[in-house]
Amino acid sequence: MLAEVFFYAIVVYLAYKIIFDFIVPVTHAGRQMKQQFKNVNKQFNQQQRSTQESSNQPKSKKVVGDYIDFEEVKK
Repeated sequence: MLAEVFFYAIVVYLAYKIIFDFIVPVTHAGRQMKQQFKNVNKQFNQQQRSTQESSNQPKSKKVVGDYIDFEEVKK
């Protein structure tokens, strides 16, 4: 009788340790990784949108003059 109670107490303790020292932290880490991935993906999409919006705007070009190719002459 006492051995049975002791055995079940050990089983319950081991189940508790497995659940709260392994399973809970792993699921918590998985959720954090998923949230970070969503945040990175959201930032990437925002950068893509801002890049597309800036490329759609006409670019003003300043014409300074004719371009002359410069070549250094060594003596």
